[in-house]
Amino acid sequence: MNPFIIDIPVPSMGATVSELTLIDLFIGSGATVAKGDRLAEFESDKSVFDFEAPCAGEVKKVFCRAGDILASGAPFLRIETNDQSLKHLAVPDGSEAPAETSATGATESLLATVGLSAGGNGNKGHRPPAARAPRAAGVASQQTSPAWTPRAAKLARENGLEPDSLPDIAATGPGGRVSGDDVLAYLSNGGPGQRLEGAESAEQPVGPGADQTVCVAGIGYAVPRNIRSNQDILKAFPDMTEEEIIRITGIKQRYYADENESATSLSQTAVEHALGQAGIKAGDIDGVIVATIIPDQPVPSAASALARALGIDKALAFDINAACSGWLYALEVGRTLINGGSARNLLVVTAELLSRITNPKDHATAFLFGDGAGAAILTAGEGGHRLHRMQLSGDAKYFDAIQRSGGGARTPLPDATNLDLFYLSMNGPVVFKQAVIAFSDIIEETLKRQKMSAGDVSWIVPHQANERILRAVSKRVGIPYEKFVVTIGKYGNTSAASVSMALGWASEEEIFCAGDRIIFCSVGAGFTFAGGLLVW
Repeated sequence: MNPFIIDIPVPSMGATVSELTLIDLFIGSGATVAKGDRLAEFESDKSVFDFEAPCAGEVKKVFCRAGDILASGAPFLRIETNDQSLKHLAVPDGSEAPAETSATGATESLLATVGLSAGGNGNKGHRPPAARAPRAAGVASQQTSPAWTPRAAKLARENGLEPDSLPDIAATGPGGRVSGDDVLAYLSNGGPGQRLEGAESAEQPVGPGADQTVCVAGIGYAVPRNIRSNQDILKAFPDMTEEEIIRITGIKQRYYADENESATSLSQTAVEHALGQAGIKAGDIDGVIVATIIPDQPVPSAASALARALGIDKALAFDINAACSGWLYALEVGRTLINGGSARNLLVVTAELLSRITNPKDHATAFLFGDGAGAAILTAGEGGHRLHRMQLSGDAKYFDAIQRSGGGARTPLPDATNLDLFYLSMNGPVVFKQAVIAFSDIIEETLKRQKMSAGDVSWIVPHQANERILRAVSKRVGIPYEKFVVTIGKYGNTSAASVSMALGWASEEEIFCAGDRIIFCSVGAGFTFAGGLLVW
């Protein structure tokens, strides 16, 4: 019996799910698989499941990479097999582009074969991932070049180009494929050897002093006294298990502040640790920046409250709210203030008491958030740990994805019968899909800006959003997960405080060595994006 080649489609998980996120990929081109082998892990609207090989055979091509957002029914991988039950998925002889697969036809047949429920709606529409610049040298990928649409391949060949010879072309089409529009943009920018439109933005200095670094002289963090376990929270959710929570989020516990603890008190503890590490006195500080989404009171600022608590009454002081990206935003503001001469020794602090605004009855958020604080001391001195420019950006079309709309000028006071507006709410599937791509882009843009390869990275210190997100990002950028500082298991998601706490914990554990290149990255409500380099 002669073998034949088939295209395996992305699973279809029901009429309401048109997209899935590929969290992890366990095989590559050339691999030999047996029926039932674990091929990949997918995420679909907070549901995580394994995808198993529907047949035995040899993998010829993988059409995606970990972290991709894929349309249900889109081609996933190509296998050479003898399994006659999948003959209906056979690729025409000589076909180079992945066959278009109906989510209600071949996908349902395949899902029946592998034992997954199907119920596709026939919708092939797909919101493509964010446009991507060429990958940085040395960044690993599951394949040497992306998949191409038939139109894209035709346009390339009409212009004397072979698709497989252009691994640096942007791929903004369905399922991360190169589209005809991508080819036209590539040609309009000079073809091979030329940068794609917009790709240079991450490398270009944005103004005077963009390349100036400052010294991070001290780092500290603090957590409240009380540990809140998964079991404590599960009492309100009898239909859920701790195993499920850990698998979905990676969180095993988090810390909650008691009534005697505040954002200011936690900040003060973190600052005292940082001052001790830096070997300077509070009186030497001439500026305080606090990043938080929930200060102890709206007015005056949390920074002013902290300055008073530390006895540095004359320091400049103000707050920043960029949600989970807040501390990195504050670092960049502090760097520019020092380089501009407005301060010489700055405290950059973050404190979040998210337990105060977490809905204990909301499945989507009750397990995620915790409390904590972190601090860094920036100075104009030479030597020490050198902080480079943070790249800051955002995407306001996702404004509604994470929010707490109560407490502002529109709804300043709660209605006693409805407190929902005063709790954090989140569209989990939207956040997950966008975060994987955004984290990866931030890391890759930092690599390009700093003229680094993936192999040059010593550590990634990311916002502690979700362990599955971080694992997918690791696969996508080609940096081993062992190089990610991950503290979400014990601290949960502490919003703006999470990067500073992870850095503080790693510093206290003394895992960094002189000269280590550490990349920060964060995605926050708004959306806000931030990332950059610290050389230890």
